[in-house]
Amino acid sequence: MIPDVFEQSGILRRLIPLGVIFAGIAALAVTFLSITQRMTDLREAPGDNLTWTLSQVEVDVLLLTDEALLAMQADTPDLATLRRRFDNVYSRATSISESPVFGAMRADETFAAQLATLRTCIDKLAVLIDASDVELVANLPRVWELSSTIREDAHDIALTGIKLRSVASDAEREAFSRLLFAAAAISLALILFLGVMLVFLLRQYRSHREISEAAERANSRLKSSFDVSLDAIIVADDQGVILDYSGAAETVFGFSKDEAIGAKMSDLIVPHQHRAAHLAGMERFNRTREAHLVGKGRIEITALRKSGEEFPVEISIGMSTDHRGTIFISYLRDITDRRAAEEDLKRARDEALQAEQAKSNFLAVMSHEMRTPLNGIFGTIELLQNTKLGKTQRGYLDIAKQSGDILLYHVNNVLDVARMDVGKLELSNDTFELTQFFRDIVTTNETTAYAQSNRLSLDLGDMPRCHVVADEQRLRQVAYNLVSNALKFTHHGEVTLKARIIGQEWLEFSVTDTGVGIHPEDQTRVFDRFFTQEKSYDRLASGAGLGLTICRQLVDMMEGTIALDSAVDKGSTFTVRVPLRIATEPLKPAAKPEVPENTDALDGLSVLLVEDNEINRLIVRQMLQSQGAAVTEAHNGQEAVDRVHEQQYAAILMDVSMPVMNGVDATEIIRQADTPNKQAPIIGLTAHALADEQAKFLAAGMDMCLNKPVSQADLVGALVSVVTQDGAPGQNRPKTAPNDLIDAHIFGDLKSVFKPEKLQKLVEDFEAEIFGLLAAIPDLMNAEDLSDLATRTHKSIGSAGMIGTLGFQRQLRALEQAAKDNNAEVAQAAAAEVKAAWKGTRRALRAAAH
Repeated sequence: MIPDVFEQSGILRRLIPLGVIFAGIAALAVTFLSITQRMTDLREAPGDNLTWTLSQVEVDVLLLTDEALLAMQADTPDLATLRRRFDNVYSRATSISESPVFGAMRADETFAAQLATLRTCIDKLAVLIDASDVELVANLPRVWELSSTIREDAHDIALTGIKLRSVASDAEREAFSRLLFAAAAISLALILFLGVMLVFLLRQYRSHREISEAAERANSRLKSSFDVSLDAIIVADDQGVILDYSGAAETVFGFSKDEAIGAKMSDLIVPHQHRAAHLAGMERFNRTREAHLVGKGRIEITALRKSGEEFPVEISIGMSTDHRGTIFISYLRDITDRRAAEEDLKRARDEALQAEQAKSNFLAVMSHEMRTPLNGIFGTIELLQNTKLGKTQRGYLDIAKQSGDILLYHVNNVLDVARMDVGKLELSNDTFELTQFFRDIVTTNETTAYAQSNRLSLDLGDMPRCHVVADEQRLRQVAYNLVSNALKFTHHGEVTLKARIIGQEWLEFSVTDTGVGIHPEDQTRVFDRFFTQEKSYDRLASGAGLGLTICRQLVDMMEGTIALDSAVDKGSTFTVRVPLRIATEPLKPAAKPEVPENTDALDGLSVLLVEDNEINRLIVRQMLQSQGAAVTEAHNGQEAVDRVHEQQYAAILMDVSMPVMNGVDATEIIRQADTPNKQAPIIGLTAHALADEQAKFLAAGMDMCLNKPVSQADLVGALVSVVTQDGAPGQNRPKTAPNDLIDAHIFGDLKSVFKPEKLQKLVEDFEAEIFGLLAAIPDLMNAEDLSDLATRTHKSIGSAGMIGTLGFQRQLRALEQAAKDNNAEVAQAAAAEVKAAWKGTRRALRAAAH
């Protein structure tokens, strides 16, 4: 459409000057015709005759008067002459009254009045002249009288006529002059326009010549670019016939230019299996003029070499028109090497992912392998602390406990780093009193400061007592690490913790020491993992070099900054600035967890302990038996599955990593089997500390998880909490009531861990997962084997448990079991119950998330 408009505009620009020229010539021709006609009219105009006729009227009237007077004086009047004289007057008067040449004069009022008077008198004379001779002779005096009367009128008519004729002649001359001037003006304008057009045409000629030369240069450059292009360039018409073929195309495809030009692309470079589609596309274009691949950017396809080898190419197609019609310009690039490089990158990526997975597996294994013996160490220490010991023995025990705490601290640091690497460490929003927070940091480190002969001080300036909203645990971890680190590298010196609030939006605190300081070349590396400034065997302080790494990553997660200022032998200052929010509502006192002082609830409690490590079994059994519980042992998951059929247990303590059958599989079997312990509380005792792993354990059916090493207080407290709910020992965590579709404990934990927007995202992802399951159920139900339905449902069971929809989780478990049994009828009913339960569950879930 737009090109048509431009083309029409060009035509109009060419036609307008021609139109002006033709219009000028036509106007000049019309003017000259008018001049010629006017000259003819002037030559033929009776101008002199009019004047003569008007004058002759007066002469004829005089002659008539004289003849009437002679007739009156003669004895025999010459009546014939008299009548002839009258006829002349009458003829002249009639000509003036009726002839068209006197029409302009008759239009004058004066002339018309004079002519009317003359005609009246002449009419009266006509009556007398036309009478008999006797009567005429008798009326000669009257004839003379009337003739004398009209003589004055004839004179007036002659004067008036001559005057009018003079005016008309002047007007005619003026008009003729105007015609001559118009002709001259048109001629001059036409000459000027032709001159302008001549100048314009000369300029156009020079411009077109320059354009032509530029086009020739552009064509030369284009030809050079075409010839030297690294990409193959093929020009073809709308029938697929090759019109032009670059040198690079010869190299890429192996066909020479002579072989290619005139041949069809489908016969030359299109692989056999794609030729039908190519020809169909060309036919469709010629029919509809719609090009599907033109202007679509880079497209990867397969092409054919002369040798018959098929290879990948990247092609971009453009379309144009020339004197040959529609043409297609194709740019093709051999991407064989790039594909190979991409495959190398994919392999490198896969290897990197495998390495990352290996690292995660290593951390999980390390967590398990280190926490399992630590559980034995801490459990044994805790049991020994409850026995009678001498002072020396208790001192040794304290040393062992401190060493174990240090080892556990390093393990936790490594796991924190791993969580941050995979983005599974979430920040929470806690409300706490800020001044007391910093006092607790100082109080916790006072013993360490005293042991190093250091003075530890706190400077809060004018900080008001207020409650703030931030992640208290992680903020405490940063502050504690910085203070602890400063104390390690300071002896007989001073460490100062200073804090202030900036603008009600930022918290800034710094830790300054007078210790050994940090070398300038090391200051950029102190936040690197496993970096320790002192590398000798007698270095001043122990540590794995992860404390500052964790500090930096936590501060980054809080969207804050951490800076270092240090000088060797003068000390260091670490300054942290993080955003915080002043709490608008007063902090409600947190309900302190009740430590079960009276553990009568465990008296006679039957507990199944599933643990493959003999030392751990010994320690846990001793911890529980000391509280009155009856403990039955199973060395692996298979033994646990066998024992749940034999008797009912109030609770099951389940290790995860075990030979024969692991704790996860054992838990799933127990939850699905029809045994007295199907609903028994299962507490996981695991050394797998990563959050995603524990989520799998809960999804498998465990009620809670305790990380190894586990203390006696934690173990007893967990047992009391699960067996005394609803006031009935031996019952599992309370089932979800019909009007209570969301487990408040689980969802409450999620709210405390996740930020509102991330919790909302978690709920939306869970909804999407369930909607996907519900949409897939009809198709999965039509299969002869319902194993795919069981697999798909099992995935959602874990998600439902993690998010706290336990009632809905039970419905999913029923559907999964029916699918595993390949019982289509039961599965159909279970699917209907799942669909019905989801409506209420979704409403409750959304209400809980807001």
